[in-house]
Amino acid sequence: MIYVNKLDGDRIFLSLSQKEDLSLYNDWLNDSEINLTFGRSHIVFNEEKQAKYIEDYNNSDDKFFFVIVKKGNTSEDEQAIGIGLLYDVDFVHGKATLGLLLDKSFQSEGYGKESTNLLLEFAFNILNLNNVMLYAIDFNEKAIAMYENIGFKIIGHRRKAYHINNKVYDEVYMDILKKEFNERNSSLKYENEYLS
Repeated sequence: MIYVNKLDGDRIFLSLSQKEDLSLYNDWLNDSEINLTFGRSHIVFNEEKQAKYIEDYNNSDDKFFFVIVKKGNTSEDEQAIGIGLLYDVDFVHGKATLGLLLDKSFQSEGYGKESTNLLLEFAFNILNLNNVMLYAIDFNEKAIAMYENIGFKIIGHRRKAYHINNKVYDEVYMDILKKEFNERNSSLKYENEYLS
């Protein structure tokens, strides 16, 4: 499949959604382990629902749906490994909410961090937003640590918001500002150029 490179990273790029990927999205969204991290294990997705969901995103001015694509030696080697979202985009107040889903086999390999950085680059330096927020369920400690490593700060908790497998969890709210993201990334780029 040939993907359209909308924003380029080192090992991945963000692409527009392809209809041919619907079955893949469906597999991810119905995977019990992945769904658990979103507190959505009670929802069943099918390709028709997913197609409407993507169409809604693609026809909207306040939502962006990207496929996260792992680069290959040729376009035939490229592989969809996840989904990145920006939603509730408010251009008046300069804010949005970020969502990320990665195939289990690509988690804990740095793809989540690179994907999040590309989504933030798009939000802050293409859409010119000022604040991006996300939420995670507090048992997802790896994701929370990754977001903190990127520069997100915990701004609050919604207590006992998720009932999952007879346990109750908090929803953790995090955000990052454009200035914080750009300062952090410019210093990282400077360090990388200086060290090479």
